[in-house]
Amino acid sequence: MLVNLLVATAAAVILAVVGVTAVVAAVNPSAGEVASRIDPLAPPDFYGVR
Repeated sequence: MLVNLLVATAAAVILAVVGVTAVVAAVNPSAGEVASRIDPLAPPDFYGVR
């Protein structure tokens, strides 16, 4: 019974880690997406802001 509890706990932890990783990957854009949205000729927005 203790072995089953440990196996179930380990499986739950692994599934939780996979789920959190999937959510973070879905929410955060990749570096390629961010780079494709930046105009290299336009200065950054924070210049001149105080």
